[in-house]
Amino acid sequence: MRDFKILKRNERELLIEIQGEDHTLGNLIAKEALNHSSVAYASYNIPHPLQDKLLIYISVKEGSDPVVVFKEICFRIKDYLNEFRKEIEGKIVET
Repeated sequence: MRDFKILKRNERELLIEIQGEDHTLGNLIAKEALNHSSVAYASYNIPHPLQDKLLIYISVKEGSDPVVVFKEICFRIKDYLNEFRKEIEGKIVET
């Protein structure tokens, strides 16, 4: 498990730092966040190439909880990846 810190949390914003991750996870989370109906803005940043950390920023629309929205985004990604894995495994068995 990666080291994970919430750097900022208020009614509409969430800033998370994840150690040991890079653009792959950052881009995946930011893109999926932008597909969520409650997200007003989402982005990620690698502060410096020599630092081994990823920052994820999510801003939600009024009336939404950014932590709940972030969890929903993570569950969507997990479900998508599980589906993808099953498809790949099915194709491998077919060949």
